Order: sequence, then C-alpha cells, then structure tokens
Amino acid sequence: MDHFMDEYCHSDLLHSSRELSSFYLEIDTAKSRVEVVKILHGYNLSEEVFAEGFPDLAKAVQDLPDDASTTA
Repeated sequence: MDHFMDEYCHSDLLHSSRELSSFYLEIDTAKSRVEVVKILHGYNLSEEVFAEGFPDLAKAVQDLPDDASTTA
C-alpha cells in the first residue's frame, strides 16, 4: 500500500526528492489559493490529484484566502 501511495502522490513529474521538496516549499509559502492553483498548474497537477495525493497540504491550503490581494 505504501508503494501505491508513493507512486500516486509523486506523480510522473514529482519523481525526485529535490523536486518534491521544492513543491512542498512552494505550496507551504503560498499566500493564497490562487497562488496554489498556479503552482499546481506549473507541476501539471490537477486540484483533484493534489487533494487526494497530498491531503495534509490540501487541508492547510483551505485556510488560505482566495486571493492574496484581500490580505493586509
């Protein structure tokens, strides 16, 4: 089961630990959901694959504002 999750989570484009670390950092430092969507598109990941493959990150993103311009 772990192998399946690793294969599913990392996608074809997130196959190196460096790339995966970069992905996590970009998502973790995003200021808005709009920014997260742009990051996902840069990695050719859909929002659905992100939510299913990275549930902890997806949960954290839910707390972000929709658009960074709405923050102070």
